[in-house]
Amino acid sequence: MLENKAKTPSWLRKGLVAILLTISSAMAFSAPASAKEFTYENLLYPWMKLDAYFDYDAYVDCYMREYRNDVWQRSREDEFIKDEKRTETIDLMKDRVGEANLEDVFTLRTKKEFGEYDFEEGVFTFNPVSKTAYFYESNGSICSFPQNLKVKFSNADIMEGIEMAKDEAQAFLTSRKRGSSVDRSVTMEIDFVLTARDGEMLVANITEARVLNIGQYRDYDGAVLETYEGSAPAAAPAVAASPQSLSLFGFVPGGSLQTLRDELPRGSLSCSPAGDECEVHLKTGQTLVAKLDSSDTITVLEHRVKLGNQQVSETVDELKATYGSPTSDKNQAPKAGGFSTFGQVPAQPGQRTLIWPSEDYELKAVIFYGAGDPTEVVTTIRPR
Repeated sequence: MLENKAKTPSWLRKGLVAILLTISSAMAFSAPASAKEFTYENLLYPWMKLDAYFDYDAYVDCYMREYRNDVWQRSREDEFIKDEKRTETIDLMKDRVGEANLEDVFTLRTKKEFGEYDFEEGVFTFNPVSKTAYFYESNGSICSFPQNLKVKFSNADIMEGIEMAKDEAQAFLTSRKRGSSVDRSVTMEIDFVLTARDGEMLVANITEARVLNIGQYRDYDGAVLETYEGSAPAAAPAVAASPQSLSLFGFVPGGSLQTLRDELPRGSLSCSPAGDECEVHLKTGQTLVAKLDSSDTITVLEHRVKLGNQQVSETVDELKATYGSPTSDKNQAPKAGGFSTFGQVPAQPGQRTLIWPSEDYELKAVIFYGAGDPTEVVTTIRPR
């Protein structure tokens, strides 16, 4: 009697084990027991913690509305009660942020499709997440917190291919056939840790990712088809720019106009007749605008430069190379011109706004682009 030596496919063997263990879903079976769910509130406190200069005063009212609504309703019309509750809520926010552990592992679940089998490499083609892709959770907020908390992966390239021997791959594909069509949808489980913020985007590092045999409409056997191993690096600084480096060409506001005049060569300053601002001509060729208050103290320094047809992404990269990762990065796309019942409507340029804070200063860069105009960057720095 001949012995049947046909090898049972590994994905099928794993599925039988899952059934014998009466695990109802491989999604629950595979994820680490201590992993945090990918939810808005779970992401919120690390998002706050990864901003070394998070402005609690700017978000406290929104936090009360979202997470202490009963307190907000009782206090919003009475400024004395509201002031007391703001202080109380900021303390609560700081406690929650302090409790946020940046070593916590999060688990994200998503559906992706695999491609055709590569007979030379012995893998199904599979590149589920690019470095520019991101995942997000929404809370529908209309106040100052982001409506979507977005996460992108710094090592997404570790997830590539679903390896199988040819006979296993054929059996696997056959099991997913319905008539002439093939269900190529699988479920991804991605374990990751949060490491930094890039503007309002959270940056994460994948520690492990799994491809599960769960399709779009059927669970099949729920087996783990492929596992990708990552790593968990130490959290990066949330703000790359230090108080010492945050300046415009080495100058910061806050001093007197006379002190600035004494530091520069004669004729470097040209002030307006009203005396509320002065152009500062630097030896390096740049021109700053110094805004003054009534006591001739410099409250803001501003720099403008036109960059012709330079792409916005290139401009952003140059700013990041100078000041590090911003804590806020918001984009308003250009609007095309046209005609309305009231006449011609001019095109409006887009605006991309990036912000870098330090303990003493806030630097903001606004990039104007599109609408047929050259790209222009307006950078300002002011005391916090």
